[in-house]
Amino acid sequence: MSLNLGDDVITCILSKLPVESLQRFKIVQKSWCSIINDPNFIKLHIDDSSSDINRQKILLISSKITPSPCLGYNMLAFNIGSTCASSLSINSKVVSLNPPNYFMSRDISYPLVSSCHGLLCMVYSFTIFIWNPAIRKYKTVQKPDRYVSMLYGYESTLYGFVYDSSCDDYKIIATFVINAKDSHYIVGIYSVNNESWKKIDPVPSGYRLFDQNPVSLDGTINMMATRSGQENGDRVFNKFVIISLFVADEKFVVTPVPLQYCGSRMKLYNFANRLYLSVFVEMEFLVCSLEKDGERWTWTNVMKIPTLSSFVGIGENKKWYLDDIICLKENENILWRENGDFLEYNVRKQEVNEFTLNQISPATDSSILFAGSLANLRIPWD
Repeated sequence: MSLNLGDDVITCILSKLPVESLQRFKIVQKSWCSIINDPNFIKLHIDDSSSDINRQKILLISSKITPSPCLGYNMLAFNIGSTCASSLSINSKVVSLNPPNYFMSRDISYPLVSSCHGLLCMVYSFTIFIWNPAIRKYKTVQKPDRYVSMLYGYESTLYGFVYDSSCDDYKIIATFVINAKDSHYIVGIYSVNNESWKKIDPVPSGYRLFDQNPVSLDGTINMMATRSGQENGDRVFNKFVIISLFVADEKFVVTPVPLQYCGSRMKLYNFANRLYLSVFVEMEFLVCSLEKDGERWTWTNVMKIPTLSSFVGIGENKKWYLDDIICLKENENILWRENGDFLEYNVRKQEVNEFTLNQISPATDSSILFAGSLANLRIPWD
């Protein structure tokens, strides 16, 4: 007996499935294939996947030093895998991902990774590519050589990756740090549709950016920064702000961080389509939730956590840092990565469970969350 379900019901059911299942179901019926390939369905699937922590994955990158037979220095060999974020445990299965080997075999630097709509923007030195591991396709991005050649030199580059819904385009934002001490930055933006770079207005003057990759959310690229001021006649940076680039109109907006949320080790994150700030304030660790209100972020929720060292038996001979949250899980537990181990803090019981994944190297560095998606580009893949 066959069920005669309407297209709306089928679309709703299919939108809840992982990409791997959708790829197989394309061959079940022509009508299903048509639904899955429809741009509106792909957008629906992306929205559902990005906002549901149960459908997000953790990207795991491990590296080892290998001697090069042809070069006079050692190389870094990388392995990349993923595992489910919400159910992460010691026995979690890690699925190997295979990025284009061309990019993984000839670099000596650690990859920079940004995620948007399930697409990964990966940077190895000056090699940039956009990769969708779920559908196994990638696109090489034009190097900003001509743009960079206008610079006499720069200290580093911060990369952001974002979707611009106003023109259905993915964009890469490269912030060249000319002189961090003097707050001198130049910003370039790359349009995937146009396959070209251009220079835009610089970061507002008087702000020093944190050395952290920007966080994308809802058409914005967001960066932590400090504002300069005068103290005893000297220039100091002691006011914290979030600088947001609205890519649709290429406009920067500055949102001050309230004094009660200012502290040490401040960092922005995107969890399930929400912006969060983590910070140490005196003896507490805060996780602040923000929501976009027009062109600014408003502070909507704060989770306070006591100092965690006592929970995991930190002694004098062990250094312990909570620099990177991986995610806020569906049960509101917080997941960290620390010295090769994972730490899960149970908010209700105020307990910490420390564990290592059996399938990965202790040297593995967990990078970012991403949601598997059918996201495609408007231009051909390589």
